[in-house]
Amino acid sequence: MNNQKQKVTISGKKIDLSHTVLETPGQRLDVYLSERFYITRTKVKSAIEDGHILVDNKTPRPSQKVKKGMVIQGIIPEEEPLNLEPQDIPLQILYEDEYILAINKPEGMVVHPSFGHREGTLVNAVLGYLKDSSFIEKGDLQEDRYENRQAQDISYFRPGIVHRLDKGTTGVILVAKDSKTQEMLSAIFKKRAIKKIYRAITEGMIGDNNFIIEGNIGRHPVERKKMAVLRQGGRDALTTIKVLERLKGYTYVEAYPITGRTHQIRVHLAHIGHPIVGDEIYGRQARHMAARPLLHAFRIEFIHPLTENPLSIEAPVPEDMISFLRYHQGGL
Repeated sequence: MNNQKQKVTISGKKIDLSHTVLETPGQRLDVYLSERFYITRTKVKSAIEDGHILVDNKTPRPSQKVKKGMVIQGIIPEEEPLNLEPQDIPLQILYEDEYILAINKPEGMVVHPSFGHREGTLVNAVLGYLKDSSFIEKGDLQEDRYENRQAQDISYFRPGIVHRLDKGTTGVILVAKDSKTQEMLSAIFKKRAIKKIYRAITEGMIGDNNFIIEGNIGRHPVERKKMAVLRQGGRDALTTIKVLERLKGYTYVEAYPITGRTHQIRVHLAHIGHPIVGDEIYGRQARHMAARPLLHAFRIEFIHPLTENPLSIEAPVPEDMISFLRYHQGGL
């Protein structure tokens, strides 16, 4: 559950925020705001140092620890705009109607453009796909509006992507075609009224057939690029695991994340001693056994927010996982 009270207004010039912390993440202020509002840490740090952000009506330091009850207010000035060019990148469309697009994200594709990934992202591909579709004639991407907006702030299209997949993760990802649908889909995610089913191959033979992993997730106290299960602080995280097949030294599982924390499935499986094969960040002996973490967003189930019809959208298990399974089968 999202335990924050927040109001964020994103315009072409700045980001206005008013935010009350209702939990204890224990992070630096600059790191917390960067992750919470998808702003570069450098930009947040600059805004703090320039006096644009207040904490409890006082000027904070970027390194100040975030605590429960803090009221964070201020302005993030306009960041240098990214040129969001639509690109003709092939997409595997799993489902589409006038409101929603579901895509099978390939391995290696970054979801959102950033200053390190200006091209070749899912957003670039979706912009290209929608620009060439009939949607542009009736939706938020009408030609005259689109041409004026495409070089603006990245926040223009980012809200259409209602959830995230890591660069190495494959599978189902949803895109809202207009702001109203985006708000309604986001509400479904916030209420946890959406079922996400992942498949993964882990190191080692997992004994239990069905179990729950529970542990707060937050930034690793030493290795700041990693997440970790924390004894204190962090955000609540819950993942249900079901064993599908035991292999020779590995286990094929389904994971059902109840919450949606950064790297949640990867962190939780590593925490119990069974990291995902190919995971260079959280893996152990098998971190180089695959070109990517063998994690796949297999299926997503929810009630369509506008038609109210039940939807179950599934992405086929990718070939690299199928090949690994075939090679290592016969473990029992």
